[in-house]
Amino acid sequence: MAWILVAALRSLFSEFNKRAPRRRKASDGSIGNQAHAVEESDHNPDETGLTPTEDADSIDEVHAVDVDADLREPGWSMDRCVQIIVNRHRQGLDDRLEYVIWNRKIWARSWGWTARAYHGDNPHTGHAHFSARYTTAQENNTRPWGLLEEDDVTKSEFISWMTEWARSSAGRDALATAVLAYDPGKDATGKVPGAAVVNPNDDATTNPTVRPAWALHRAVIASNVGHDIRNRVDKLQTGVATLLQRSAPPS
Repeated sequence: MAWILVAALRSLFSEFNKRAPRRRKASDGSIGNQAHAVEESDHNPDETGLTPTEDADSIDEVHAVDVDADLREPGWSMDRCVQIIVNRHRQGLDDRLEYVIWNRKIWARSWGWTARAYHGDNPHTGHAHFSARYTTAQENNTRPWGLLEEDDVTKSEFISWMTEWARSSAGRDALATAVLAYDPGKDATGKVPGAAVVNPNDDATTNPTVRPAWALHRAVIASNVGHDIRNRVDKLQTGVATLLQRSAPPS
């Protein structure tokens, strides 16, 4: 009997096609290539004995799919799709997958669906990998995966995306720039927020706060000026001490 893809992953493919009907499919796949066929892999049919585990039936089934990352759908990316699917598993709303690999990261059921670095030969930047469980109920479950729900971003999705972005180099740079450029001014009642940087200049009545970057710049200047003044005072004191020693009457 020819191999088939488990029903759960057929429904996942179908949902990606509905979510992104113009998506690229060049990196789509299910059954593995020759490299997979010589080692244990979820891409191998499960009756070959070359899968990590076996299911309860005698049907030759494949338990993994690769989905091309180029969705070509405005507002949707593989990052977003992976996070939706992983978050649903993390929250207990789904339990059909064993692990997901995408963009040098792996999320797995065995460690609570937290992200870990993936160091395999293929970094999975061109496609995402989804491995299904081998239990009968999960194999045959074809209910929705969450990709066709309302486009509104949930709180958990937003927090997950923002956390990942804030940890990136681009996110850190953007946040640092935003913080240094922030000038809160007065609130709606005319009061200066407690965390604001107070303007020390004469125009404080009309401009009560200043940007942290400006305050930091002024502090650096003040520090340099203070350092220079201290050096000059030290030299002056040294010179005065020398003169006093020279003019002191012999003992």
